[in-house]
Amino acid sequence: MAIKRILLGLGLLRWSRVERALAPVLMVALVYSYYLAGMGIALGLEGRDRFINVGLVESQLSVFASVIAGALGLMVLGLLLRRHRADSLLFQHVAAHYFSFSLVWVGYLTGPLGYTAGVVLMGAALSGYIALERQVILPAFVTAFLLILGLNLAAAFEFIAYAPALRAPTDQASALFWTNATFFLAAPHIAFSVGAMTLMLGFWQKRENYVLRLGLTDALTHVHNRRSILVQLEAEMARTQRLGQPLAVALLDLDHFKRINDTWGHPAGDRVLRAAAAALKASLRPGDAIGRFGGEEFLLVLPGRTLEEAAQQAEQCRAQLATLALVADSGEPMPVSGSFGLVWNPAGAVVSAEARVHAADSLLYAAKQAGRNCVCQGVPEAGAGDAAKAREQEWKGNAARILRGQETPPPVSRRLLRLLGDFVKGWPAWNQADKQIFFLALSIAMFASFAGWGGWVLYLEDREQLVKVPMGESLMLYLAGVIAGFVLLIGIGLYIRKRWPNSWLYQLAGQQFFALTLVFAGYFLGILSFPVGIMLVGLPLIGFIYFSRSLVLLSFATSLVVTVALAYASAFGWLPYAPLLAEGVDRYQPHSFFWGYTAYHFTFPTLLVILVLADQTLGRWRQRGQQVLAMSRTDALTQVHNRRSILGVLDREVARTRHRGPALAVVILDLDHFKKINDTWGHPTGDRVLQEAARVLEAAIRDGDAVGRYGGEEFLLLLPDTPLAGAAALVERCRAQLAATRVQADNGDTFTISASFGVASNEQALGLDAEALVKAADEALYRAKEGGRNRVETVAAGALARA
Repeated sequence: MAIKRILLGLGLLRWSRVERALAPVLMVALVYSYYLAGMGIALGLEGRDRFINVGLVESQLSVFASVIAGALGLMVLGLLLRRHRADSLLFQHVAAHYFSFSLVWVGYLTGPLGYTAGVVLMGAALSGYIALERQVILPAFVTAFLLILGLNLAAAFEFIAYAPALRAPTDQASALFWTNATFFLAAPHIAFSVGAMTLMLGFWQKRENYVLRLGLTDALTHVHNRRSILVQLEAEMARTQRLGQPLAVALLDLDHFKRINDTWGHPAGDRVLRAAAAALKASLRPGDAIGRFGGEEFLLVLPGRTLEEAAQQAEQCRAQLATLALVADSGEPMPVSGSFGLVWNPAGAVVSAEARVHAADSLLYAAKQAGRNCVCQGVPEAGAGDAAKAREQEWKGNAARILRGQETPPPVSRRLLRLLGDFVKGWPAWNQADKQIFFLALSIAMFASFAGWGGWVLYLEDREQLVKVPMGESLMLYLAGVIAGFVLLIGIGLYIRKRWPNSWLYQLAGQQFFALTLVFAGYFLGILSFPVGIMLVGLPLIGFIYFSRSLVLLSFATSLVVTVALAYASAFGWLPYAPLLAEGVDRYQPHSFFWGYTAYHFTFPTLLVILVLADQTLGRWRQRGQQVLAMSRTDALTQVHNRRSILGVLDREVARTRHRGPALAVVILDLDHFKKINDTWGHPTGDRVLQEAARVLEAAIRDGDAVGRYGGEEFLLLLPDTPLAGAAALVERCRAQLAATRVQADNGDTFTISASFGVASNEQALGLDAEALVKAADEALYRAKEGGRNRVETVAAGALARA
């Protein structure tokens, strides 16, 4: 089952560190088995001495078998570790370096400046950025790169043979074998790299979008949560101001909702909230937005309406709520109505989001004072609510930035990479034409580096011994023409970026031109050389991150077909293999110091661009993924677990205690007279009370305990491994600390807060489910309220067992 999951690769982001480390180990076992079969075929060829070093290849059979056995042993160790030390970073390091060393060895046997070495180095690095931890893949990549460099230097100075397993081609048959062997060695790495990157990036994006939706959706009502509706309000403010349109905002509060909870219980209250959200959402038109702003409060964003139209819309929503016919479990009808505060701004008005919400809140209380179940409307003054600007900036920074993917990446060297940092931060806001223009500009720098090398070589005194000078001059003309082509494409992009910012044709033209020019530049040095392998695999895989997958696959397929065609045309003698090389240079194995330097000169700019972009972008994705995941689990106002998250923790703890024990205590608390706080000092003060209560509770509980916002002014505490008596003592401490807390209102008044607590434990009934525990704690909470509030009530274990 574990191997099947590894092969599928779709659950990667849920895997532990050890499970992810199994992927490269499995890759070693599969690839070396594939290579072992290929060696058997080569040893069976007629005239094999012309193609391979038979003695060396035969000696490698046992080495390859040992590598496969070592990989299988590591897999067994990993499968054992995943149950006991699933987060072992050391095992990831071992797996990554085992992968690197094993593939470097194959690269040495077949030529470390060859096409296969470039494909393996680049494909493994980029796939590893997704599969493994950043602090693991970087050392493994650097180690492999330095080993390959060291082998090339040793071969250049003739300390070791360049490609000891393969004979240098001397005729058409051996050239054809060498070409076949190169593609045979590279094929699994190309397939794995492209397939793994496509699957993993696609899954990553889908999962991130799913988690982001969770983080921006209220778990109970399935409309925008507070964080998301504020982001929507900010976006609509910017859009309507840009288009010169009016904007209306309505804040509504369900009337006497506290009475519903107190009379029929929280499940009935939840049913009312869900029905109210559905009714409100059905009453809005496309383009409007609705979000749950607080416990029983909803915020409506109504763009593009006149004041009369906005008032009619709010009245329609009010009437729709009043027509809801909801019935409690007891059969009694539960009346539903809402009070609305509606603010409207004419086109061009500059009013902050905080000012709009503040004005709507004031009008909401005017509606309550007018008898509830009505709409009060008005126009806020520009600049109103500026005292709360800091809070506005906080949610704008934390929510809007994450929503747009613009969180700042970790600094690497702010001075040297400032331009790149600005690019990375602004990248998500760029359209496809902008991105294509950026890569074309990078291409100019890359080809300018190639031209610089060409100019230097043609200036050398011994150039006749190194290159064919006429062909070098042709290369310079080719590079100049390519750079001119890139400049022309950039000019076209700048022209169309405003009119057709996501032009499919422009992206196709830019990517095909880029891919083909790189392949032909590599052909001058040798179509199956190290730089071509780096370019062919690395750049398309980076493209998967930024561009349409179908377009990138199309350009990759084109460049691969051209590469194969040129390689076999060279093998059959129709074209020279490396037209730039001077006569007398070993064309298929140019391992002198000069050609080693040349290969790295052509490789390094490409390698640098690919790795920096991969490191910054995939690192930023990881960071954003963690932030989005945290956001999906966190209440926007209090920064503790939200309802969905705390109930998920409860389910896990119940399952754990059911199997192993010990007892789990569940606590529900309700802030006393919270409605009065809101009615007296307003919602901003009520928000501060909730934040302060969450802070006190988090400080009072122990490590391993959890606190989450369960409803409007209700919190749920989970106390694992805690019997009822111990839970009661801890909760009494929470109650006392809350009662000693003072909060200051906006007008300067200070007041104390308190809460009523209901505690339940499954110490004598471990088989109880989460719903039964919450229901028991809820019943104890209502006894605390009926007993005078600001107190703790518990449910006896025996009574709970009979529930």
